[in-house]
Amino acid sequence: MSTISFLYLKQTSVKFIALFSLLSLAAVVNAQDVSSSEAKELIPAVRFSDNINVKFGGFFRAEYYIDSREIVGAVDDLFGFFPENKKLDAEGNDLNDVVRQNISTQATRFTTLLNGPSLLNAKSSAYVEFDFSGGGTVNVRLRQAWAKLNWNKAELLIGKTWIPFADTPFPNVAGLHVGIPFRAFGRGDQLRVTLKPTTNFQILAAGVFQTEHKSVLEPSAQQDIRSNPIPDLHLQVKYVSPSFNAGILSEYKVIRPATQVTGADEKVYTTDEKVSSWAVGGFIQGKHNKLNILAGSLYGTNLSELFQQGGYAVKSIDPVTGKRTYSTSKVSSTYLNVSYGKRWIAGIFGGYSKNLGFNNDLVVGGDFFGRWQNVDHIYRISPSLKFVHKQWTIQAEVDYDVAGYGRVDYADKGKVKDVKDIAGARGILATTFFF
Repeated sequence: MSTISFLYLKQTSVKFIALFSLLSLAAVVNAQDVSSSEAKELIPAVRFSDNINVKFGGFFRAEYYIDSREIVGAVDDLFGFFPENKKLDAEGNDLNDVVRQNISTQATRFTTLLNGPSLLNAKSSAYVEFDFSGGGTVNVRLRQAWAKLNWNKAELLIGKTWIPFADTPFPNVAGLHVGIPFRAFGRGDQLRVTLKPTTNFQILAAGVFQTEHKSVLEPSAQQDIRSNPIPDLHLQVKYVSPSFNAGILSEYKVIRPATQVTGADEKVYTTDEKVSSWAVGGFIQGKHNKLNILAGSLYGTNLSELFQQGGYAVKSIDPVTGKRTYSTSKVSSTYLNVSYGKRWIAGIFGGYSKNLGFNNDLVVGGDFFGRWQNVDHIYRISPSLKFVHKQWTIQAEVDYDVAGYGRVDYADKGKVKDVKDIAGARGILATTFFF
């Protein structure tokens, strides 16, 4: 290697190390989940140019959890939903009656907030967030990436962020499930407009593309969520203030489960059958001194991409072409969360979800696309305790979950019969350092 090349490489390395050190020292405070409607201020700022301020943040989280039996969950069961049904061996013993435990740091998160120059008389900003909760081994996952223009009475957002149904106040719980399946959860790329006619009232309209959390489609080679004819449409009205928040939420969506089918003659046929569905919901939150009360409810059809029970199922099959028609399931879910305190915060969460069956009778033994068809109901009670000290929090929680498993009656609109409750408990101990 020539002397000139060596000096150039040395200078480049020094610059890279200096830049990396500067970014590492740009600590920020209290940067929990940042919703699209309110990106929290992250300080101190690092100035890259005259027009852009960059603020870094995030948190380290370590969580220990132990389950009394096998559970239905996600990401190595870091997200725990409810206990698995009994599964008997040859001697009648329950194979799912096994205690499981783990410690994980996968939820550790990094965020970047950028404030840019004015554009069209609006303040411009962008936000990027990623973590390591992709599942299995370490897997970096892009959680949010959006840009926003803010005017006095309006806001325009484009990019990946919380689905509007999930972009509401989060319950004060220790578990990363944040209330699933009693509260909607999901992120996706979207175009969102928020009008602010007064200081407190907001009207939100959005078109959401299912890019992370998706509806289940037919398992054919030609099936793709991009075949959906329109984005998921959301309309909301919210009242927002420091002491009281409330909102009415709605969604309408159309999906195309398949683009082709194989008939009885082994020939391939095009199909454009679609499934339309809708949902309505609401939330209310009141704050007074150290007391925080939050409640929410959701009712709708085919909401599996929001981590709700149900989906859609086959109601008829053409015997020649194999073309299918579908029926959507109905579900209702409700939750209540009460917490009290500032340094020591005691809380309790309660939730109930009910499978209300389908709109039509179904093909016996036909395909189902969604979540937890044979579960009639789910409920949870979770007491918790949190200690807060500057950038540190320590949380302890016990989730007691019950799921009612049964037999799907295809001739009675897919309702679940002969229900038996299965109970399970999860203990959680988590610590988080916000930077």
